[in-house]
Amino acid sequence: MLKTTPTQRNSSFKWTARVIGFVWIFLTGCFAILNIFVFVQPQWIGDTIESPRAGHFGLYSYCISTVNDYEFDCQGTWTNFGTILSPPFAVATFFVGISALLILICLALFVLFLFLRARLVYFICSLIQMICSICLLIALIVYPSGFDHDTIRSVCGSNVNDFYLGTCQIRWAYILAIIAFVNISFLASLGFFLGMKQPKLDTMQEVINPNHILSKYGELNEALDDLTLSEQVLPSITIQRR
Repeated sequence: MLKTTPTQRNSSFKWTARVIGFVWIFLTGCFAILNIFVFVQPQWIGDTIESPRAGHFGLYSYCISTVNDYEFDCQGTWTNFGTILSPPFAVATFFVGISALLILICLALFVLFLFLRARLVYFICSLIQMICSICLLIALIVYPSGFDHDTIRSVCGSNVNDFYLGTCQIRWAYILAIIAFVNISFLASLGFFLGMKQPKLDTMQEVINPNHILSKYGELNEALDDLTLSEQVLPSITIQRR
């Protein structure tokens, strides 16, 4: 029967790890879009049919209906924290903004796969993703403590208090922020796992082929090396009789 050599098993693992790595990169890009979307949308909380007036609130901006209820007066900008309703909202804005900035940096660092070992790049990017998850968690916890504000009471009723919305409700942007937190936490864990599964340079040299010269460049540049390696693997397949 055919006997699988350690070289073949290692080559198969490398290609499987690369496929998972590409999925990891794609999902990181999706999270970056989601993070920015959550940051700019003023739909974290909003009115219901029981609310005194229409309105919705985001991290830094909010919109409240005018007297005739046909138009909305929107205020607040992330470039001026003085326009944000409450300090907890400002803190949440800061941490979600930091998360968005860090994940963009993480996407830019993916180019390091061309120049550095995948093991190191995975660890660097996963650490950034872990910081992003911590920032989102802080924002999700701190944001509800800012409900106790007169402007929010004008929309959600006089019973509004910290962590209690009165006649208002949580809207889709806050739910997306929770999904984003779960997503980036999973991606950070997956990145650390992929990094730990990447063999070290000396280990790769010994396991794959002592005579095989590994690329001094990054993981993606080893694709051509793998073609040469596959040619080296074929003669090593042996047929044994029972």
